[in-house]
Amino acid sequence: MSRKVSFEYTTAFAESLPKAYAEKYDPDVVVAHATVAAARADAPAKVGLFARAGNGLCVVAEDRPGLLALISASLVVCRMDVNAAEVFTRKTGGHREAVDLFWVRKLDVAPGTRLVQADVERVEATLLRYLGGTDPRSEVEKRIAEQTAATPPKPMNATVRFVGDEAGGLATLEVETTDRSGLLYSLASALFGQRVQIVESEVRTVEDKVLDRFRVLEFDGSAIVSARRLEIQVAILNAIEPARRSAPPNA
Repeated sequence: MSRKVSFEYTTAFAESLPKAYAEKYDPDVVVAHATVAAARADAPAKVGLFARAGNGLCVVAEDRPGLLALISASLVVCRMDVNAAEVFTRKTGGHREAVDLFWVRKLDVAPGTRLVQADVERVEATLLRYLGGTDPRSEVEKRIAEQTAATPPKPMNATVRFVGDEAGGLATLEVETTDRSGLLYSLASALFGQRVQIVESEVRTVEDKVLDRFRVLEFDGSAIVSARRLEIQVAILNAIEPARRSAPPNA
């Protein structure tokens, strides 16, 4: 990773993100995220470490439909489970840039094992392959099958609902269910399949329970009307069980 960025760049970076971002993160964490953004330059994506616990990944990429699914696919293939995630977008130079944060744990290693730079490089290389056009489906399905064989999934209970925006713009899709390998990938892929763009997202896992919130719009930027919401909810429920049946986006 390149050296730390200037105060001016970091300030502009924070101001380009939603107000909730600046209120949530300490200055040293904002600097870490801004450093990843600066290092991306014109590359399709850049991945960096953050968080003192050694389990935070910051992914900065040119925003595009299906991006969250491709990032999630990369984490699955690199044997990482998502404990929490937050997805933001910002405007820079006339383009939309995704700033996606993931708190992960490495599978097949001792609990609490910290991420190292080699992990970052592996995730970044995998993501760049998918962004370049490689279909992640077979690799993801293989990893999910391996994980399911090692740890059989628990029965799935799911609640999927839309929470309306008082301003009539962005709608929030809430998903509560049992955690399982590849779940975030399946949910993000299902939303892409429904031609829904994810503007912001928050993922939380407590023990084996997941609460995901996706702030979403149609691909054309319009609000998701009531007639479309049931269709989207059904697609999400179909993606939850079993997770591996959810189709990935075409990169």
